[in-house]
Amino acid sequence: MDGGPRSFHGDPLVFEDLVLVSTDRGCGATGGGYVYAFEPKSGKLRWKLNAGGPSTGFAEIDNTFVFGTREDEWILAGTDSGKVKWKFSESAPDPLCEVRTAPVTDSETINFVGHDGTIFALNKAGRKIWSQRPASPVTTSLFMYKDVLYFGAADGHVYGVDPPDGKPLNNVATPAIPKGRFAEASEGEVDTEYVFALDKKDGKSRGMLLKFSDEFERVLWSSSAEREWTSEQPHVWKDWVIAGNCKGDIVAYGATDGKQKWSDHVKGCIRSFGHDASTLYIGVQEGTVYAYQPSNFLH
Repeated sequence: MDGGPRSFHGDPLVFEDLVLVSTDRGCGATGGGYVYAFEPKSGKLRWKLNAGGPSTGFAEIDNTFVFGTREDEWILAGTDSGKVKWKFSESAPDPLCEVRTAPVTDSETINFVGHDGTIFALNKAGRKIWSQRPASPVTTSLFMYKDVLYFGAADGHVYGVDPPDGKPLNNVATPAIPKGRFAEASEGEVDTEYVFALDKKDGKSRGMLLKFSDEFERVLWSSSAEREWTSEQPHVWKDWVIAGNCKGDIVAYGATDGKQKWSDHVKGCIRSFGHDASTLYIGVQEGTVYAYQPSNFLH
């Protein structure tokens, strides 16, 4: 495939009759990276974009998509053709070659975190509106929710800022360092948010799951585990919030009270979950996808 083995990064974007996915060849490899657009039914390649090493997921805005690369270059391209509309960069390539978190958008502003921890806001034309480097390093993906841009920080807070100007709006203290991607859910007429956290005490790193009242007003409950969670975000399914770690442990917590409801084990380091009406799908770092039905599925 275009000069040798490649790795997929970020979540695919399903857009009308196309599936977009990004790849690269790892740190120090020549040949750059590509975004591929496939037809979902036939698997036929519609177009590809050579982008120098894409490594984030995509944010969709109108009929375009935006993503970032390990070189800290941010690119907006047309979804139907892959044609680049603009590129933005204000910093040098990341010397640590870390995978960037995906950008977010409210259809007016595009927000992302550079490799030096600076949060940027661009307009749809790719021009910078504002940028700021928080006092405490960003430890989560950005989360656009109800017209507020949220992020977790190393000082154990979740902050909310105004997308048009970056001015602070609110913050809430958390019992551990937030990490990964936020998840949202509706429980009847009540909206809630979840995020994983990392509790570093006594020389040990323990995983934690946090539930917030709507718009991050306060922490409703927290549940601790012996190991750090490695699934990308809390996975809400039925009345459970599901987490996975690199030992293959799956744990389901009750969404209402945060108490453990069931657990199981697969082989591999768990990175992601998906589901349909009856089945939980588990993706592990080693390349296996499991289709799983809990024994207490009917409850």
